[in-house]
Amino acid sequence: MNNVIKACLPGLSPELLQEISSHSAIREFKPKEYVIHQGDMIRFLPIVIEGSVKVCCDEDTIQFLLYHVNSGESCIFSYAHMFSDSPAEFYAMAELESRLALLPIDKVREWFHNHPPFSHMILKGYQKHYEDLLHSVKQITCYNLEERLIKYLQDKAVLEKTQLLKVSHQEIASDLGTSREVISRLMKKLETNGQATQVGRKIKIG
Repeated sequence: MNNVIKACLPGLSPELLQEISSHSAIREFKPKEYVIHQGDMIRFLPIVIEGSVKVCCDEDTIQFLLYHVNSGESCIFSYAHMFSDSPAEFYAMAELESRLALLPIDKVREWFHNHPPFSHMILKGYQKHYEDLLHSVKQITCYNLEERLIKYLQDKAVLEKTQLLKVSHQEIASDLGTSREVISRLMKKLETNGQATQVGRKIKIG
């Protein structure tokens, strides 16, 4: 496990990497499997080794996507819960077949205080996902839903490294915080404009 931890947490001392390895667990998650449920107490800091995890919020029956966590990254909300015992106000779900290192939160607090390179890594990751969150807010406030849909599909194509996406209108609607009917109507418009095509149960970009 030490080599796996070393690969996803570069720049840390061999001694700290060994300690992290001895206290952490590696878990495999299937697509759509929950990593953290909304309302859970945060017991670990998840680090994505392989794959991708999407972080969403469910508020008054409206679900919306906040951002993705990719290889070598963790979640801003998990960072925020490092020094708080409040339940998670978000959920995290594997987007692809994913492999995660789960670092116990009590040890994370200890390493944060005692190892400057580790605390620097945490703060750098926090800043990155804070910027991701600001970008999501900008998307919601500054762009119409059609533009957000196009950006969503383009980002998903980059993430999955394919122009043929296996994603339902309902899943898109949930991620964008709207209804399936609205997405279906917009998809017809994108098809007319040649920006996306429905191929069976998949969507082809361009």
